[in-house]
Amino acid sequence: MNILITGGAGFIGFHLARYHAERGDTVHLMDNLFKTEGARDADLDALLQKPNVRMHFVDMTQPLSAEIDGALDIVYHLAAINGTRLFYEIPYDVARTNVLATIHLLDWLRGRTVGRILYTSTSEVYAGCEALGLLTIPTPETVPVAFEQPTPTRFSYGTSKFMGEFLCMQFGRTNDIPATVIRYHNIYGPRMGQKHVIPEFILRAARHENPFAIFGGDETRAFCHVDDAVAATHRVATTPECVQEIVHIGNMREEITIGRLAETILSLMGIDATLEEQGRRSGSVSRRCPDTSKLTRLSGFEARIGLRDGLPGTIEWYVSRL
Repeated sequence: MNILITGGAGFIGFHLARYHAERGDTVHLMDNLFKTEGARDADLDALLQKPNVRMHFVDMTQPLSAEIDGALDIVYHLAAINGTRLFYEIPYDVARTNVLATIHLLDWLRGRTVGRILYTSTSEVYAGCEALGLLTIPTPETVPVAFEQPTPTRFSYGTSKFMGEFLCMQFGRTNDIPATVIRYHNIYGPRMGQKHVIPEFILRAARHENPFAIFGGDETRAFCHVDDAVAATHRVATTPECVQEIVHIGNMREEITIGRLAETILSLMGIDATLEEQGRRSGSVSRRCPDTSKLTRLSGFEARIGLRDGLPGTIEWYVSRL
C-alpha cells in the first residue's frame, strides 16, 4: 500500500507509521516537528532509515507542494497542535493551525486518486456537552456536539477538530473519495510528549514531587494504549463499512479517576507521595469514557491492552530518557 500520514512524526502518527512500515507498505510522513521544536529523536531517526519510509518536512499552515507520485491507498490526517496545556496557553495558534492544515491537505488532494481519507478527531468535541446535560457515559457517536460559547480557551482544540471532521466528510462526498472520521479517547504510550496527564505524572513522580498535585482528582478518563489505537485505526481505514461514518477508538473497560491514576503510577514506580487536590481545570469534563460498540460492530476490533499492562512500558520509556 501507498500510505500518507500527516503528523507522522508525532505520537500516534509515529506509531502508525512504524506499524505500516513493518507491514512493508510505502509510508510518506508530513510533519514540521513542531512538537519537538524541530528536533529529531532516535526513534524517528531509526524509522526514517527504513527504505520504505520518506519524510516530507512541510508547514501545513501554508499551501502544500509536496511531491508524492501515484495513488494513495490511505491518507491518515493526524497533523494538529495537541496537548491540554497548549489548549490554554496558545488557543488561537491551536485553532488556526489545525483548521489550515486540514484545508491545505484537502486542497492538495483534489484531483488525486485516494482510496480512503481517515481524519483523526478527538473526544474533546464533547467537552461542552456535559454542562448542557447532553453527555451520556459511555458516550456513543450519536451524542450531539455542543459548545456553549466560543470563550473557553480549552475549546480551541475541540472546535478546530470538529471543523476538520466537517471539512473531510464534505470533501469526500464532493470528490467521491471514501472518508471516515475517528474520535480518539485518551490514547497513551511511549513517545507522547510531556503535555498529557500520564507522562506528566510519570515525570513528576520521577522527580519525587511530594505532595503530588493533581487537578480534578475525581474526574474519570478511559485510557487506551497506543498499540490498540494504531491497530484499530488501520482496521477502520480498511473496513468498507466505516466509510462516511464516525467511529470511536478507545478502551471503554479502562475508566479510572485521575486520583486513582496518580496512585497507580506512583505505586508502579515504587514512590510514596501524598496527593494534593488543586481543583478542576476550566472546561474539563467530569467523566470521559467512549462507547466503542460501533467500532466492534463495524470492524470486529476490541481493545486488548489494560492499564496494568500498558503503563509499565510507558513508565520505562520515559524514565529511561531522563
